[in-house]
Amino acid sequence: MARLGRVVPGHSEIAQRARDARGQWFLVAVYPSTSSARSAVSRIPRAAEMPAYTPAGTFEAYDARHDDGTAVWVRYTAGLPKLAPRPSTMTYRVCDRGDGPGYTGIRIVTVTIAAECPRCGGPRGEGSSHRFHEDGEWYVADRWANPCGHLDMYGAVLAEYRQWARVREAAEQKVAERSAEWPDAGEFTAAVALLRAATAQVRGLHARQGAQLLQMGGHEEAVRRIEEALVGRLGRMSARQAGQYLTELAASRAACTACDGGLINYRGRDGEFVSRRCEACRRDVAPGA
Repeated sequence: MARLGRVVPGHSEIAQRARDARGQWFLVAVYPSTSSARSAVSRIPRAAEMPAYTPAGTFEAYDARHDDGTAVWVRYTAGLPKLAPRPSTMTYRVCDRGDGPGYTGIRIVTVTIAAECPRCGGPRGEGSSHRFHEDGEWYVADRWANPCGHLDMYGAVLAEYRQWARVREAAEQKVAERSAEWPDAGEFTAAVALLRAATAQVRGLHARQGAQLLQMGGHEEAVRRIEEALVGRLGRMSARQAGQYLTELAASRAACTACDGGLINYRGRDGEFVSRRCEACRRDVAPGA
């Protein structure tokens, strides 16, 4: 694989480009060390010793693996409605023509893979339907363009998906074999057990990778809560910590007496009844008036 070449920090230029295209992610720099990249990610939202990102609170940042080090990506969010947390996964329909030397036909496989480009850590593109004709049949697969410009070939995407599918299957088997040993985590017991089993297989498993496994296993509520927690922690969360967070969240929900299904209802100063989201339960609800 060709090297990408280290990107020298150009904070002022990238910050201005991000302001001109608010909400879009931009690669600002590739650092030779992870610690330097994470320091930048911590300082950018606060504009701490980084005046290009003033005023504080107008930029978001994250770090990701890059072919030449650790990349830092930023986006400008001032003036936008509250954005959803960065997704941990993307789901696409891809063509599988087999791995052998001869042509064996085609089938369409739905895959769930990481939301970032494996070469630079930038966000992957949204898929769009592509209808095509082959072997006398019509098929529909997804096409997408990554904003970073790197191409995702179907074969590489399938290999990535199958690698994590094997991890998930082995973790689920371990969960089933030792079902009596997993601690009670309330509504998230199955999700937490899967995370714990996966961390025993994959050293240094990150919360986003754990969320990918949970998404593949259908634990969507657990995934949403992990993605939300990652925002507040600037992406600093291991899969083991994610499991502990889910356990604590389940306990908070079970003990909460302040809300009704995730909403706290009260009478405002004008006499009207209004509602707000319960921060203890953190359910996906729409506050209303």
